[in-house]
Amino acid sequence: MEDRYEIRGKIGQGGLGAVYRGYDTRMSRDVAIKRISVSAGAPDLLEESTRQLIKEAGALASLQHPNIVTVYDVGADEDGPYVVMELISGKTLDELIEQAPLTWPDFRELSLQTLEALIAAQELGLIHSDIKPSNLMLTWLPSGKFQMKIVDFGLATLAHSQSLEDLQEIEAVFGSIFFMAPEQFERIPLDARSDIYAMGCVYYQALTGKYPFTGETGHDVMVAHLHHRVVPIQEIRADIPLWVCDWIMWLINRMPDDRPESARDALLVFLKNDKNPNPTMSLGTAKPAIPAGPRRRMAAPAAVQPVAPPKRVVTDPRMAPPGYVPPVQATAPVEPEPAPEPPQVITAPQPLLPPEGSKPSIYTSSHEIPDDLPPTPTSAPHGLPARPYIAPPPKSSGKGLKIAIAAASLVVIVGLSLILAARIKQSKASQRYEVMLVEAAADGTTEIAMTGAEFNRFLEAAANADTEEKQKNIFKALALAKASDGSDIDASLTAFATTSTQILPEVREAMILEVLALRANNSMAPALLEFARTSPDVRSAVAAMQVLRTAAGDSEFDSLLTVVQFSPKAELRTAAEDAATAILKKSNKRDELAKLVAKSLGATTDKRTREPLLRLQAAGR
Repeated sequence: MEDRYEIRGKIGQGGLGAVYRGYDTRMSRDVAIKRISVSAGAPDLLEESTRQLIKEAGALASLQHPNIVTVYDVGADEDGPYVVMELISGKTLDELIEQAPLTWPDFRELSLQTLEALIAAQELGLIHSDIKPSNLMLTWLPSGKFQMKIVDFGLATLAHSQSLEDLQEIEAVFGSIFFMAPEQFERIPLDARSDIYAMGCVYYQALTGKYPFTGETGHDVMVAHLHHRVVPIQEIRADIPLWVCDWIMWLINRMPDDRPESARDALLVFLKNDKNPNPTMSLGTAKPAIPAGPRRRMAAPAAVQPVAPPKRVVTDPRMAPPGYVPPVQATAPVEPEPAPEPPQVITAPQPLLPPEGSKPSIYTSSHEIPDDLPPTPTSAPHGLPARPYIAPPPKSSGKGLKIAIAAASLVVIVGLSLILAARIKQSKASQRYEVMLVEAAADGTTEIAMTGAEFNRFLEAAANADTEEKQKNIFKALALAKASDGSDIDASLTAFATTSTQILPEVREAMILEVLALRANNSMAPALLEFARTSPDVRSAVAAMQVLRTAAGDSEFDSLLTVVQFSPKAELRTAAEDAATAILKKSNKRDELAKLVAKSLGATTDKRTREPLLRLQAAGR
């Protein structure tokens, strides 16, 4: 490290490396110096990782925002890369919420500051990829107001390359696994919506004192994320606006397309809802239902004020945001819990106060809940999203105006209900698709019941699979599919594999060999034979002929002879001969088929044609 920085002690050790208290002799200021741990390996790989890290951290140095830790300098020496940042004297969010969940005023301020930080980063195309409470530092201004700063922006993706083995132990992923978006487990590219999901998980814990997705092992937590096993906030936490519960559930939707597109969109919805002067409040009502399966939980904080479970409170459907799909729990067949879970209890929320010895905050005040809360609507299921608050029209005594408003409201409600119903149905279909993929990947699965619509979704997914692993699981699900609604799955599959223009030639060939070959039956034979005879794709045509060895019968024998005699493609003639031979060996009408071969022999003198016919004649004896 340059002579410019003096190390004056170690502050801590984290997933990205060690942090030291330092002193900048040139600028005469205290700094934090982070030594970054990069993946070990070949020297050239280590050098490239260091180069990328320095380049990325250099870009972060240009990001000046009051809610993001400022990067002063970046470099590398004989001990590896390092980043020099401003030194913050404060506490991490996880240290604070270990004591108690946040009050609504403190949570509101936290949300505004964190979203402002994400907006600034996303404007520059920066992704954090490791948002968690320990990366949110809070310090207090002289007025007593807290200021939140996000640390380690963008460094996680360069310093770590997680494997599925790493995820088997919670601590192996430096505490991040509770807040990782599902797409991080699926090894697909991340974007701004991944950070939004992680921040939504942080918000959930800040209000409830619990992780949204829990488990005893890293694998359990990963499965909870992928199956979206989460208890809605309104079933745990009271005394916060109900729209906030739905807003957070919007952020942590399973599929990225169902979350806000950006932090700007999330903040816009938050601010519009926050304008409501008299919101419906959450009462912390537990859901009286049996979960889909056993849900192992991490130890909950010590209960200080148990929340009595009053009647069930659900969300107003008029407050649903565009693009939101409510969470749906996985429906995979698992053993039920042996006993009902006890009522949810959480530590009483406490306001965030300046450190002892500071002047009292001019901002801190208790959050009073009025006694005359308006009745909570109960006409819709939980988990409906937040929607920008729309101020009511000015009061009028005109009867005609009241009728017009009532009619317009009815139209809006009906329209929203139809939209929500469609989106809920779409979300359930997505969840069902994920469950069937898991079933297909499991050892010992012999069949998967699905409707024709569900089967068609797998066909579309097969055409668009971007990795071999995804394609493998999709193909296995197609091979094991069994119609649950009377659909002709084999006909749909054969038509798609032989006529669809959506799939690439290599995907078509693989689908024929790995799916149709496992399901081979005589109903497929006519379409496969026609495809093999006419397709310009020789490899797929040969693959179809290979399936015909099992699927074809006596009725296809004459057409196969035609291919053997007249096809200009040598590979196809050989494949057709093999299929015809297989039919001869299993046929009960071998003599009749042998006569067809003899007739063809008598009609040709061409040596190339006669040789395969002679072999067929020998096979039929």
